[in-house]
Amino acid sequence: MNSPYATIVDAPDFHPALAAEKIDRALRAGDKDTVVKVITSISNNQRQQLREPYKIKYGKDIMAALDKKFSGDLEKTIFALMETPLEYDLKQLKQAMKGLGTDEAVLIEILCSRTTDQIKAIRVAYEREFKKPLEQEVASETSGEFKDLLVAIITGSRDPSNHTNDQQAKDDAVRLYADGKGKLSGKDSPSHFLSIMASQNQYQLRKIFAAFAELSGSSIEKLIEKEFSGDLQKSYLTIVRAASDKQKFFATQLYNSMKGLGTRDNDLIRVLVTRSEVDLQLIKEEFLALYNKSLEDMIKVGFEMKLRTFTPLLKPRIRII
Repeated sequence: MNSPYATIVDAPDFHPALAAEKIDRALRAGDKDTVVKVITSISNNQRQQLREPYKIKYGKDIMAALDKKFSGDLEKTIFALMETPLEYDLKQLKQAMKGLGTDEAVLIEILCSRTTDQIKAIRVAYEREFKKPLEQEVASETSGEFKDLLVAIITGSRDPSNHTNDQQAKDDAVRLYADGKGKLSGKDSPSHFLSIMASQNQYQLRKIFAAFAELSGSSIEKLIEKEFSGDLQKSYLTIVRAASDKQKFFATQLYNSMKGLGTRDNDLIRVLVTRSEVDLQLIKEEFLALYNKSLEDMIKVGFEMKLRTFTPLLKPRIRII
C-alpha cells in the first residue's frame, strides 16, 4: 500500500515490458528527460520489475545501460532510484567507509534514523554482500563512545516494539539528569546516555525526553550540546530529533545539504530518494514552515543546473491507496 504522504507511488496500468522498451528507445536517442520521467513516474517496486524484461529483450543489464548514458548527480539519482532501499543503504554505508577518511555524517544519518527492522535487514544484507559484519567495519572506522553507540545500534539492542512505560520514562529521565549534573560538575561517572539512546524505541524515547524537560526545565538537546561534542554529539542529537519529529529532522537535513558555500549533493539525493515513497510530502511542508521557502525554490536557487534531476521527486503522483 502506498503512503498517503509519498511523492512517488505505484503507477496505474504499469506494464514492465512497455516501460523497459520506452527506456531503451530513449537511451538510444539520448533522450535523458524521458528516461527520468519514466523512472520517476513509477514506484521502486515497479522499477525492480524492469530488470528482467529489459535483460531478456536487449541482452544487457538495465543498470549497465543507464551507466553508459548518465553521469554526475543525475546518474547518482537514477541509480539511487533503481536500487532497492536496502541496496541503496548498503552502498551508502560502504562508500562512507571506503578509502582514506570516513564520512561519519552518512553513518550517523542512516544508523541513527532507520527503524529497528531496517537496521536488522541492513546488518544481515551487509554481511551477505560484503562478506564482513557491518559492526566490525564500523568499529574499525570509528572510536570511543561514538563507536560503542553505533555498534550497539547495529547489533540490535533497541526495543523493536511500540510499547511505552511512563514510570520507566521518568526513571530514565532522572538518570540522564543525574548524568548531566555529574558531567557538568566535572565528575567522571558512568553515563546512561548510550544504553538508553541505543535501547529504547522512538515512542519511549519521546516520553523520556518529555519527562526530562519537565524534570530539568530544559530540553535534552541542550544537555547533549553541553555534555558532548563531535560525532558523538551529532549521533545523540540525530537520535533525539529523528525520534521526536522525523519530518522536521529530514527537512533540516535537506536544508543543511544546500546552505552556505559548498553543498553536500549526496546528502540531498539520499534524503529525497529514501523519503520519496514514505513521507516526502510532509517533509516539504515542514521545510516550508521552518525556512519560509519551498524545497523546490531552494533547489532552484542553489541547483539551477540540477533542477531536472530533483524536481520529479518532489511532485506528488496519483495515489493508489
